[in-house]
Amino acid sequence: MPEQFKNVERTISRFQGKEPETKEETKLVAKYQKLARKITDNVESKLKGVTTDSPEYWGLREVITEKEVDIVLKLKLRKWYTFEQIYNMNKKQFEPAEFASVMDQLCIHGLIEYDYGDHYDDNGPIKNAKKEKRYRLSFFVPGSAELFNSSVDRIERNPAVASFFERMTFLPLEKVTSMVRPGGNGIGMHVIPVEKEVIFNNEAINTEKISYWLKKYNGHLSAGICSCRQSRAVLGEGCEDDPNDWCIQVGDMADYTVETKRAHYITKEEALDILDKAEKNGYVHQITNIDGSDHIFDICNCNVQICNALRTSLLYNTPYMSKSAYTAKVDPTKCVACGACTEVCPSGAAKLGQKLCSKNAKDGKIKYPEAVLPDKIHWGKYAWDENYRDTARYNTHDSGTSPCKSACPAHVPVQGYLKLANQGKYVEALALIKKENPFPAVCGRVCNKRCEDACTRGLVDAPVSIDAVKKFVADYEIKESKRYVPEKVTKSATGKLFDQKIAIIGAGPAGLSCAYYLAQRGYLPTVFEKNEKPGGMLRYGIPSYKLEKNVIDAEIEIIKKLGVEIKCGVEVGKDITIDELKKQGYAAFYIAIGCQGGKYPGLENEKASGTYVALDFLKQALSDNKPKLSGNVVVIGGGNVAFDCARTATRLGASKVSVVALEEEGKMLATKEELKESKEENIEIINSFGPKKIHLKDNKVSGLTLRKCLQTIDPATLKFNPKYDESVTKDLDADYIIFAIGQEIVWGNLLDGTNVKFWKGNYPVANKYTYQTGDDSIFVGGDVNTGPKFVIDAIAQGHEASESLARFVSKNNVSQT
Repeated sequence: MPEQFKNVERTISRFQGKEPETKEETKLVAKYQKLARKITDNVESKLKGVTTDSPEYWGLREVITEKEVDIVLKLKLRKWYTFEQIYNMNKKQFEPAEFASVMDQLCIHGLIEYDYGDHYDDNGPIKNAKKEKRYRLSFFVPGSAELFNSSVDRIERNPAVASFFERMTFLPLEKVTSMVRPGGNGIGMHVIPVEKEVIFNNEAINTEKISYWLKKYNGHLSAGICSCRQSRAVLGEGCEDDPNDWCIQVGDMADYTVETKRAHYITKEEALDILDKAEKNGYVHQITNIDGSDHIFDICNCNVQICNALRTSLLYNTPYMSKSAYTAKVDPTKCVACGACTEVCPSGAAKLGQKLCSKNAKDGKIKYPEAVLPDKIHWGKYAWDENYRDTARYNTHDSGTSPCKSACPAHVPVQGYLKLANQGKYVEALALIKKENPFPAVCGRVCNKRCEDACTRGLVDAPVSIDAVKKFVADYEIKESKRYVPEKVTKSATGKLFDQKIAIIGAGPAGLSCAYYLAQRGYLPTVFEKNEKPGGMLRYGIPSYKLEKNVIDAEIEIIKKLGVEIKCGVEVGKDITIDELKKQGYAAFYIAIGCQGGKYPGLENEKASGTYVALDFLKQALSDNKPKLSGNVVVIGGGNVAFDCARTATRLGASKVSVVALEEEGKMLATKEELKESKEENIEIINSFGPKKIHLKDNKVSGLTLRKCLQTIDPATLKFNPKYDESVTKDLDADYIIFAIGQEIVWGNLLDGTNVKFWKGNYPVANKYTYQTGDDSIFVGGDVNTGPKFVIDAIAQGHEASESLARFVSKNNVSQT
């Protein structure tokens, strides 16, 4: 058993490795071992025999009784028998009623399959003119190991069957994978393309068309749970999918699964609806190929995250096993270069995306190592890697698909929406942006444009005006009476909305983005916001001359239309606690309250009348009770927030505004655009100085003394540690001083009673991938997780957290880390 499963106690069989202690038990063990060896296609077990440690042995013992073993030991593997034939082999041991009962049990368990029509064995079709019910002993996979996992109650009673199924998709190919030929040799599953991609292809053979199978088996279709989704959840490797109805059974298998209470009948139209939902989720259609090219018993809709068949193909580098007869090709006239195909491709073809362009490679392409196919080498364990999901793929965001997309924290497909906009397809361009960013109009105004910094066009003349195009596309929609609301795509074959309650605390860009993507996934999250209106720093921290509040309202309105409830004026930790929300049924919490507190420099008189911290000043300036300024205003700080305060002070009546920054002019944190616009507004910038003393007159600010700053970063530690020359000073008159030197988290009583731990003062300790804290149900994101960053960083984290939260609250996901 793989190392990652050893600590999942529920998946370990009570029979595993347990040696017999009596003669009777020895005989019983031998029976199971004999049956296991008969069924298995694991070469190691076939040749060397089955031990009590073998999954074939303990998997059978978990479910199958001794009487069932006695019956099936007399049967040949995958040979069809009538009821009478099997009874005649066993009538000395069983009374008719008892035999019928045990046979029913065998069918319910799944060790024996039955059907009523023409049969197929290794020699081809066998006619069944009388339509008699006939039975056969099945393989483990596809077969009984799968069927053991195809009912929820069975997995609940015998969780070890999940490990049994996983092992029996892994071990059989361990020795023979190099012999797998194109088409899979009847092993495993066979991928078939999306119907619309082959329906007009004259060369497409019938067996590659979903429509062919649905027509062939019309009237005999059923839907039941996906064994992979259900069992992998028990193994701690689940996904957020509702496992129900993704597996479509056809023909006699449909009748079998319904009669054994594994599935329910569906119509052809219902099957098409399931297939359509699968395609919207990016799932892969696979069919069984064990009985020949013109006979199948399943159409599976596989999630590449947990599918055992696709997992095995990737693990052993055997694309032949799952390969479709049709390979996707890019039509240059239709491709918008969004890169999405390379990211979701189950075959690891994300490598292709990185080859689109590179600033460093001489020919613009990057070369990557490619694994040699098994039939080209001497096959052995050195040739595969059980951690293939982490090591066999490449992260396209680090160096491709394109520099602009890679540089964007949200990885918005820049080149894709630029091309669509160029074609006049503005709604399509907006839809593409919103796959990664629900606030394009906001970002079109306040983004720091890392995409443009990375744009390779800048090496020629100037970067493409990416942000301006995004703003144009988003504003085009805002001006239209009909807004674009994305379709909900739930990971459920029925399309139902999920009822797990998720609380998002903080209605800033991280919290609202998380809510947006959760709603798209079929959840109905509730956002709690302590302020009167949603938006967080978008509304209360960014001046209106940069970001109009009607723009924020327009994009939040879309989030509401998706079904997100936003409760304003509710401070969690004060008006209601997390514990009280848990009692109301909330299963998970996403805390995205930002860094709402301002910092002071630690000087005498720093809180005297006439002083502000930046965030309080900006929030007040955006309220109905705006401060009225006059005289001289001095802003301490060199970042964008400092210049927001300075430019706002100018608009509120200040006659002179000065910004004092510790850094030299070329090393200030504010953007070049911010500096340029501030200078145009006659804002004075004083570099390489910091505050030393604040002067008062009549208990109100009157001025301050500055001191020369020699360095801001300690070259030895690379940490912020300013050094000053106290002998070089400068005096300024000041009627108001605004400190824009940093922000901090104000928790209040929000985390009382939780298990959230902290580091670097009061920052929460959280997993860097999932954002989950020491309290399993609490996740964090945005500035409260990273410290003050840009809007696009918070949006990216909100999107990523939505998947973690969805997986956490899913009942099908055991592993919640």
